[in-house]
Amino acid sequence: MKKLLFLIILISGASPSTFGQKKKIPASQIPATQAPTRQSTSGAVKNDTLKKFQPRSLYLIARNYGDSVVLRWTPREPIYWRAANRSGYIIRRYVVEGNKPSGKKTGTVLTPQPIKPWTPEIWKARIKPADTLSLVAAQILYGKTVSTADPKKGVSMQEAMNATNDLQNRHAYAILLADQSGFVANGLGMRFVDRTVEKGKTYAYAIYALVDARQVRSDTAATVINTTVILPAPEMPEVMVEQLDHAVKFSWDRKRADMFFSTYFLERSTDQGKTFKRVNHQAFVQPLRDDQNELIPPPITYVDSLPSNYRPYIYRIYGITPFGEAGKPTKNLPVMGRDKISPSAPVQVTAEHIKGSHVRLRWQKKSNEPDFAGFMVGKSPNVNGPFVPLNLKLLPKTATEFLDTEALVSGTNYYVIAALDTANNAGLSLPAYVIMKDSLPPGKPTGLTGKIDTTGIVKLHWKLGKELDLYGYLVYYANAKDHAFTPISTDFVADSTFTDSVSLRTLTEKIYYRIVAFDKNRNPSKSSDILELKKPDKNPPVAAVFTGFQVTDTTVVMNWAPSSSADLTSQLLYRRVINGTDSAWIEYARLDKGVKDFTDRHVKKLTRYEYSIVAIDDAGLRSKKSFPLSVRVYDSGIRKKIEGFSANKSADGKAIVLSWNYKVKDEFRFVVYRSFNKGDLLTYKSVAASDASFSDKNVQTGEYEYAIKAVYQDGGESPLSKPVKIEYRAK
Repeated sequence: MKKLLFLIILISGASPSTFGQKKKIPASQIPATQAPTRQSTSGAVKNDTLKKFQPRSLYLIARNYGDSVVLRWTPREPIYWRAANRSGYIIRRYVVEGNKPSGKKTGTVLTPQPIKPWTPEIWKARIKPADTLSLVAAQILYGKTVSTADPKKGVSMQEAMNATNDLQNRHAYAILLADQSGFVANGLGMRFVDRTVEKGKTYAYAIYALVDARQVRSDTAATVINTTVILPAPEMPEVMVEQLDHAVKFSWDRKRADMFFSTYFLERSTDQGKTFKRVNHQAFVQPLRDDQNELIPPPITYVDSLPSNYRPYIYRIYGITPFGEAGKPTKNLPVMGRDKISPSAPVQVTAEHIKGSHVRLRWQKKSNEPDFAGFMVGKSPNVNGPFVPLNLKLLPKTATEFLDTEALVSGTNYYVIAALDTANNAGLSLPAYVIMKDSLPPGKPTGLTGKIDTTGIVKLHWKLGKELDLYGYLVYYANAKDHAFTPISTDFVADSTFTDSVSLRTLTEKIYYRIVAFDKNRNPSKSSDILELKKPDKNPPVAAVFTGFQVTDTTVVMNWAPSSSADLTSQLLYRRVINGTDSAWIEYARLDKGVKDFTDRHVKKLTRYEYSIVAIDDAGLRSKKSFPLSVRVYDSGIRKKIEGFSANKSADGKAIVLSWNYKVKDEFRFVVYRSFNKGDLLTYKSVAASDASFSDKNVQTGEYEYAIKAVYQDGGESPLSKPVKIEYRAK
């Protein structure tokens, strides 16, 4: 077995533990988005909930080549692989018409004899001496295995673990080798070529192993393929390039790449892309480690060393599919190794304020590298930068000081010295801070405002000063304008807000604040203008009292005595409907403090209402709701009168046509009254509410008088219209 592992390491470039200790499925076993050939289904389990969520035991993919279809399959578990190798695989083919297979239910058996791995004799006859992949494949199948103890004496734990690891190693490397070569896949019993296909047909293939279901969970894998579709070679995902010192690092998306490829080859050109040579003579594979996330896997990476820096090279990368074919290579990837080693950084950097805006910098550099080029000086108002270069041309290698003539007198100045080499690698010093001599105080603070809430919490706010050297503020207070102000902030306030708390149970109704700004040299500004704040009233106002009301069928007029509180600012009128299940109170009107009456014109007949008033003072406190006023809107029974009632002869002279206007949406009907030759006006006809006219054909020569009214279903009526007279003579 040691010889076998050595050969595998030689071919794959991977450690034996890469697969031997993994429980993850290699990418070639996972059905991917190479539709439709990577579809894989199984009808073995339908209602068994436990089995439904078990991983597949067998995976099948297919690819159409026009004159043939190649099938590739992979058993997932090592124990299933070993059992299937012994029993062999059966492949059936079905012709698909529409959405269902046609022909015989059993399909066409393509494998009269089960497909098994080649025997040692066949391997020996077919393997070429230089074919190391095939040599390793044969060793995997028939090489010496890890021995176990005599069954009669039992198996120790260590022997069982060794045997399990040996089987897992063989299974994992068999999958890897089958992905790299169709010849090897045939020899391992994982590939079949169907040369009897017809163009233009859709086939469904099913494969299963003749394993003993009592010992190994059996499975059937299936896939569908249309022979009219020949998919192009898959493309590599975008490759990211990182140029390093005498090396280059390539990385690409693992999930996208694993959908199509199992291994990879890199090629390099030293003549601007005219010719390429393989970088890795054996296929490159980079499986996931146990500590890496399968849902969000890290990218695949490959680092190649470069003979020299600053010499152009061109790379291209392509993947190998599970069918042993090469995918489309990437576009040319130009790279160049670059020097990444920085020179030693300057040390003992000091900054001294001379006068005005002049600052002198000094430093030392203990060693000069062969490629050392000179110094750059950077400045920033913040210790973490960014630092702006002060010299556009490198200072000489021998320089040890620099004069900044534009330092910020009222701000902060941090400096760094960078030692640069010929490749622009920088050795950066630690930042140096200069203390500027400043006697100019900040400006007087402005915009001081504040508010005290009902719990005594004071919120102060002011405009932040624009001085670059502003350090902070101190906040002062007093109980009267003419008293001495006492600082209440224990430290400088760097922001433009401050929170204080005061007692509301004091005799003083007001409190006073002012602030002073300080710069970084502790120079104080003038005091701000004094801010006067009134302490909030915690007692709500007295409630209003209703004094009278009047109710009609369309309005409710109410009167009240407003709250007697001196700080009253406004009143809220609330209303609710009383209908057995009382509705919630709603804010109905917002009124000024002096309002003493209100007319509600949005009421319904025969409906009960309740009204209540809430008083609000200048502190925003609200009184309790006043004792409610309860009213009931009555119904007079009088409805809207009918407009435009008229009577005219019809066009043919055989009838009298009545017309009117009455735009009301309700449940009612019209009642027409008529008299003849000055007789009594009597009820004559009932007309639907949707009509606006009536044709009276029951007429004779004489004098007619008509009137109309609306009669509502609830008993209400409109006033009877003014009668209209008309002389009628029959033709």
